[in-house]
Amino acid sequence: MFESLKQGYLPRMYFPTRTIDPDKCTRCGRCFHACPTYGYRWEKGSVPVPVGYGGFEQACLNCGNCTAVCPSGAITMTGSFVIPSGRYRTMLEEKMDEPHPLGYGKGPYEEIEDELTDVERVIYRRRSVRLFKDKPVPKELLVRILEAGRFAPSAGNCQPYRFIVLTDQRLIHEFERKAMIALRLLKNFYLAKNGKRSRIKAALFGFMSWFMVNKLDPRPITAMEKADKTNGRIYYNAPAVILILKNRHGISNPDLDTGICTQNMVLTAHSLGLGTCYISLPMEPLSMPLMAGFRKKLGITSPFEAVTSIAIGYPKGKIDRPVKRDTPRVDWM
Repeated sequence: MFESLKQGYLPRMYFPTRTIDPDKCTRCGRCFHACPTYGYRWEKGSVPVPVGYGGFEQACLNCGNCTAVCPSGAITMTGSFVIPSGRYRTMLEEKMDEPHPLGYGKGPYEEIEDELTDVERVIYRRRSVRLFKDKPVPKELLVRILEAGRFAPSAGNCQPYRFIVLTDQRLIHEFERKAMIALRLLKNFYLAKNGKRSRIKAALFGFMSWFMVNKLDPRPITAMEKADKTNGRIYYNAPAVILILKNRHGISNPDLDTGICTQNMVLTAHSLGLGTCYISLPMEPLSMPLMAGFRKKLGITSPFEAVTSIAIGYPKGKIDRPVKRDTPRVDWM
């Protein structure tokens, strides 16, 4: 147990290797803007450079978005993101691979895609979009997305969710500014400015991780850094944001029902040619006393509370495409 707590703050982490071919690179900076962790250094006209900061040797979660948005195929990634021990130990197989829905030995994904259903193709091509056009999403498309959520399964068919649709950019930016107050404080306190683990922080975060293991994983800290370095734009200037709320009195597990509902909405959005990104960073600040006034402004009252949100808009350039993913353990019995 003691060793687990010792690894509660800036645990040992091993990162995939990101390689940029300078001969293929167009210097467009799409990887820099699309990376969820501020994991590249880039200036206009230059080749991006993978970076780390604040105790992270590299700022990379192995999501593959940089490879997906690169227009010239200049970026390759090898290896997995691994935390070998402690509270945040990764439990994956460390085997990165492209989609193989028809089994191995059937050829690369592009060769078998025509044999798949429309739903499968959307699932394997969907990517988290962080590059949006400055173009409003028509209300009729937002209605279609919400309707897909309404028809998701839920325990006892109680549908323990509620939606708030934000299209007013002033309101979205106000939400971001208020949420960043708490997120910035946590992020700045967590990061090691000299790159070295502080014994005091290790003890404090190790202790706190015992009670708040889901909230103090090191990986979301890099997303907070990204938001802070982009003028607090948590929602990446998306033209629409949908907040998904749960009814705390819902049957069994309303968090699960809310997640199923949201995935229905996300897949529908991508099938309509839109892009989405799950964003839960501001949900914790939204539940705090410091944002009580903003909750009232949005009309969020008990027993409802925000679980997650999705940014929605038209993607800027080609983003939806299959990437490699790590593999969870599967036991057949």
